[in-house]
Amino acid sequence: MASFLLDPGVIFLNHGSFGATPVEILAVQQDLRERMEREPVDFLVRQLPGLLAAARERAARFVGARPQDLVFVPNATAGVGAVLRSLALRPGDELLTTNHRYNAVFQAMRREAGRAGARVLEARIPWPVQDPAALSQAVLAGIGPRTRLLVVDQITSPTGLILPVEDIVAGARARGVAVLVDGAHAPGQVDLDLARLGADWWVGNLHKWVCAPKGAALLWTAPEHQGQARPPVTSHGADLGYHPEFDWPGTFDPTAWLAAPAAMDLHEAEGGPALRAAHHALVQAGRLLLSEALARPLPHPDDPRLYGSMAAISVGLPASQALALHTALWTQHRIEVPVSPFEDEAVLRISGFALYNRPEDYEALAAVLPGCVAALQVRG
Repeated sequence: MASFLLDPGVIFLNHGSFGATPVEILAVQQDLRERMEREPVDFLVRQLPGLLAAARERAARFVGARPQDLVFVPNATAGVGAVLRSLALRPGDELLTTNHRYNAVFQAMRREAGRAGARVLEARIPWPVQDPAALSQAVLAGIGPRTRLLVVDQITSPTGLILPVEDIVAGARARGVAVLVDGAHAPGQVDLDLARLGADWWVGNLHKWVCAPKGAALLWTAPEHQGQARPPVTSHGADLGYHPEFDWPGTFDPTAWLAAPAAMDLHEAEGGPALRAAHHALVQAGRLLLSEALARPLPHPDDPRLYGSMAAISVGLPASQALALHTALWTQHRIEVPVSPFEDEAVLRISGFALYNRPEDYEALAAVLPGCVAALQVRG
């Protein structure tokens, strides 16, 4: 079984934020770094193109895509920025996202829209939610005659919801609207078939649920958009094609990208779908424990279509106290779990990673969480 460098004195229930890289994959990355340092010019100039092509081939098999449609990027946010920069926005255009969006993506949309005199709107996804069908309906209801692009999460960051992106993409494309799927949490948490998805763009992190080193993510671009794709950094590959544009962003350490195939191999060796099911089982039990401990209802049914390896619950505090609760759990109990402001309330999100999390981790959180919440309620 894979081993990790995580601090044994910390209850780590936040795999979703940055993942955790197994020592076996760190060793692969270190070997690549040593090869690079033995002869940097040979590695970065002569060897790197072939190494990237091989890594891209492996990634394509993992996400159900053609390698010619994939490029590596440092993270999903960088991929989103590349897509937004490739759009020729006009005054009056509208970019649509949802109220469950990731803040960094929202800020990138706001900035690019502001430069062009366009604007960003949010479709309102219900929370709590009872009917999975309501999710696609809520997103598509936000599309209007000026909508130029829909940016929709495959799995939402603050609430851990799996959105029915296949239905959303089909509905948006039928309305003539391009779609960027933010799949930051998707690789290693849900099955992927990007060729079938039918989106215009998709981005996803490999450092989260695939456990690649930090700095490894993918951008998938439909062939008709690849000529307009613009990477975060303009370098020697400018105007030479999709891969040359992205493959060399200037001097950098490419070893996270090159070690990612080893992480994919390890994910599959540890069970692939069975491993993901084990993650879900931990979260399934953990969210029920928290609901009972806080005497608060769960925000959605126990339906695997709605959540995978993460789940969120409202804790009964206003959004303004989210950071205080996060800090209290960390400083007083050494529990690493995100608490985020969502709408007007504080929402706690647990992750489950079966290679190091155990049921007692969630039991420990459930034992102390009511007291931490009560203390903040008294303080007001």
